[in-house]
Amino acid sequence: MILGDTCTRACGFCSIKTGKPIWNDPMEPYRVAHAVKKMNLRHVVITSVDRDDLKNDYGSKIWAQTITETRKLNPKCTIEVLTPDFKGHKESLKRVFAADPDIFSHNIECVERISKQVRAQADWNRSLSVLKESIKYGLRTKTGLMVGLGETKQEVKDTMKQIVDLGVQIFTIGQYLQPTKKHLTVQEYVSKEQFEDYKKFGKNIGFQIIESGPLVRSSYRADEQARAIFNKNE
Repeated sequence: MILGDTCTRACGFCSIKTGKPIWNDPMEPYRVAHAVKKMNLRHVVITSVDRDDLKNDYGSKIWAQTITETRKLNPKCTIEVLTPDFKGHKESLKRVFAADPDIFSHNIECVERISKQVRAQADWNRSLSVLKESIKYGLRTKTGLMVGLGETKQEVKDTMKQIVDLGVQIFTIGQYLQPTKKHLTVQEYVSKEQFEDYKKFGKNIGFQIIESGPLVRSSYRADEQARAIFNKNE
């Protein structure tokens, strides 16, 4: 995770601390690149906090430089990025796209109806726009959502159809688990059978890769997903 440990947002599902970030480390892209090399990774997932305080670029310059330096030092390592929405700022998005990550991921997190309850400072349609821009740029694009937050089965399937119609290739569905008593309560523990039903539905409507299960998260088997999507696109 880059750009510090303090987020400018306070999403109801997330345990990362919220506040006014004081982090400023222009050497971070180089440190990340060297860490990837030291661990000899074949696939890396890079993510960050939201930095709405950085009004000029929302952290996109550090993002782009981190991708570039990681690629330079680790040419055989595939790079997946899980980014914030950069407030929908197109120049910031294009800066990250131009750094050419192998997979661009931005999570919608939940179905639209409960989005404001789950992540009050985000915007569901803005997240869709981020995904659209990534697809338009030609990047392999990924997103995911949590279930158990009060959504209906039909809402999940309608959302999946809306996302695949955008051109998103990789989709993940996992169970929401409450980090602390202060966070949103779990409304339902979704059955394994229902997760399997979502996976079957996702395959049928055209996702190239879909992961669906109680413990699935954005980075779940990410290296396997990367290899699979590259093989499918060859």
